[in-house]
Amino acid sequence: MDIHNMQAQVDQTEYWDENILDFKTAFFGDEAYLYIYKDNEKCWQIRFLACYEVTYKTDADRRSIFLVRDMNKPQLGYYGQNIEISNSDIQGFYRVDMDLSIMEIELICKNIEVEEVDLRKISLPSMASKIVDFFKGK
Repeated sequence: MDIHNMQAQVDQTEYWDENILDFKTAFFGDEAYLYIYKDNEKCWQIRFLACYEVTYKTDADRRSIFLVRDMNKPQLGYYGQNIEISNSDIQGFYRVDMDLSIMEIELICKNIEVEEVDLRKISLPSMASKIVDFFKGK
């Protein structure tokens, strides 16, 4: 798939200023997952597959609450700002730069898949559940 189609799939999630529920890696960093809130029943899952490099920076050096897991919804500041896909210097790989407000991620991967998933079928940290519960109350 070309970069423009891949970028279009990511953009269809309408991630801009949307709550980011979680970012995690699996299989010793070979896969990375980004979860974006959609509604009370579904979220977007963006899978970055065959990762060569995953680096990120958080706000740990400037936040007053030591652990993110101890924060409540108004204290969380993870919102989608920008996700940009470009060609990597490595043949056949993509570079992805993500700005999630108080977290910046750079990764190099071979494939990207976007899927709408049922919140009940995935395991999210309790912090992400707080976000979903917050919106259910509105």
